[in-house]
Amino acid sequence: MKTTPYHTVSWRLGSLTGLFAVTLVLATAGCGGSSSTSPYTGPTGTFKGTLVGESGSGVLTLSFPASSASRSVSPSRFALVREAEAASGPVTVTGTLVLTGGSTIQLTGTYNASAEPQLVLAGGGYGLTGDYTSTNGQFSGSSTFPDGKSGMWTVSADAATVYVFCGTYTSTQGNGGGTWNLVLDKNNNLSGVATAAGQLQGTFSPGSGAITVTYTGGTASGTLNPTTGGGSGSYSAPNIGEGDAGNWTANTGGC
Repeated sequence: MKTTPYHTVSWRLGSLTGLFAVTLVLATAGCGGSSSTSPYTGPTGTFKGTLVGESGSGVLTLSFPASSASRSVSPSRFALVREAEAASGPVTVTGTLVLTGGSTIQLTGTYNASAEPQLVLAGGGYGLTGDYTSTNGQFSGSSTFPDGKSGMWTVSADAATVYVFCGTYTSTQGNGGGTWNLVLDKNNNLSGVATAAGQLQGTFSPGSGAITVTYTGGTASGTLNPTTGGGSGSYSAPNIGEGDAGNWTANTGGC
């Protein structure tokens, strides 16, 4: 009988052991890779609000995906990194901008929670960028118009329950006026945009309809009535230019 040298046997056994270990790891990775996926967990559904700028205004609606599966889960540390990247990566967002007294603009873009800005949209010569505030379920940001002028926008979650009041403000100090649009959501969060004041943030009292609004340079007060769709009040802007004050009015049919 031919005797195989000891070192040859050891090498063969070591090779078989290594091969078995590699096969086991690959099999485990294969099973784990097909077991589950990591879903998109960012903002979902439809958001509604307003865009106001130097060249016009309107009602803005944005639609986010319900879910978006990432790559398969794998025990590999590299696969786990890929999974995290996929879960937080960009998703497609679509929208419409219905201009007051004008046409409807189709928008498309992406939302990426890890980017800055998080949301980027474009269409028809319009460009929008902004970020998400989870505490009140709002997106807001800035915009550009086809003529190169700028504006601001804000939208709130659950579009079917959002009221958009579109109107105007008029200075009692001889300083003209502009657009005054407010957005009220189902949780009584109040936001909006005005031509000179920019982003508006406020509170709404459902019992009395009373509102208070703050913005850079001033405050406003008044009432809103979601049932009738009307609203009016006054504003004071002592810190804008040489100071200003006046009245505002808005209604849900004015958009």
